[in-house]
Amino acid sequence: MSRALLIIVLFLLAILSVACGQQADSNEPNNEIGDATDLSSSQTVSASIYPARDGDFYKIYVDSPGILQAQLSNVPAEMKGRIDFYGRNYNWITRKDAENTGEGVVLTVDIGKAGWYYYGIGDLNGGSYGSDYSLAVYFEPVVDEEPNSVIGDATEVQLAQLVNAYIFPAGDGDFYKVFLNSSGIMNASLTNVPQAIVGSMKGRIDLYGKNYNWITRTDAENPGDDAILTVDIGNPGWYYFGVGDLNRGSYNSTYGFLVNFKPVVDEEPNNEISDATEIQKGSEIKGFIFPAGDGDFYKIYVDAPGSLQASLEGVPKSTKASMKGRIDFYGKNYNWITRMDAQKPGDDVLLKVDIATAGWYYFGIGDLNGGSYDAKYSFKVT
Repeated sequence: MSRALLIIVLFLLAILSVACGQQADSNEPNNEIGDATDLSSSQTVSASIYPARDGDFYKIYVDSPGILQAQLSNVPAEMKGRIDFYGRNYNWITRKDAENTGEGVVLTVDIGKAGWYYYGIGDLNGGSYGSDYSLAVYFEPVVDEEPNSVIGDATEVQLAQLVNAYIFPAGDGDFYKVFLNSSGIMNASLTNVPQAIVGSMKGRIDLYGKNYNWITRTDAENPGDDAILTVDIGNPGWYYFGVGDLNRGSYNSTYGFLVNFKPVVDEEPNNEISDATEIQKGSEIKGFIFPAGDGDFYKIYVDAPGSLQASLEGVPKSTKASMKGRIDFYGKNYNWITRMDAQKPGDDVLLKVDIATAGWYYFGIGDLNGGSYDAKYSFKVT
């Protein structure tokens, strides 16, 4: 080869090298999602948008739920970057655009399931550039120990044992179940909820019965507050709780959930007149008004005409709601005859009745306030 020809060849190669600029992209070809470049968490890659309207695809495998964040930085001054995010079936999920040219872009996404996920990097200005951008992807696992996002998969919890769990991803809810072997007062508390300057959790506790039937709920008053649900349980069995966030957020720190239970067991199932508990004259009987709206029935056999005196004493008292007692009196045919009410909450009640004929007579004990109490009253007939 002559010296003149060699000079021409070298000159043409130099021109070609300048013209190609960043075409020597080590990640290419990746301008289709099926050819996406494989990335690892915390790995940074550099690549170019070239030629005009070029786009680059990347993929990452995550092996658990968590928070996936992509950071597009060092973008060319005229480039207005975009990050598109796709699921494992190449399905588009969301995107984030730069506000101005030359600015970086950060896209953060909750990942609910393990698998491959894909990113598309592009330029909203449709340009081409002789300098590289940088892309880094970071993954933070957020793993709930139990798959309990539906009531049928509710996690069994033990009384007085704290459970820690996540609300993750956004819109997640957790279900729990507990078996109660008697009537009593159940207390469920949602504490240590995730708090942030932007987007604290506003907790909710839902209560369901053994047939998954919704019963009641309580909500936190403010984001970041605890939520406490106290319920009278009238019958033993399975009970279910749903825990959720009214703000529909997602959090990488756990909340605490705790169920406590205080048994309140009446010795007799006597809340209907036909199941009235038999008592003897002069004997003191103790019972609960529980759950709310409960009433107790008693019966006594009178073998001769005379005067009966029934007393209701030691009724539950509190600063919030004391029992306001009532004694109803019925004849042998369950026919209502008369009654006596306490003058004010916490007072004793005394009912006096003249009996004209021998036979069975019945008493009903109730609370005019419709409350429930974990302390006993005393009842006696003389």
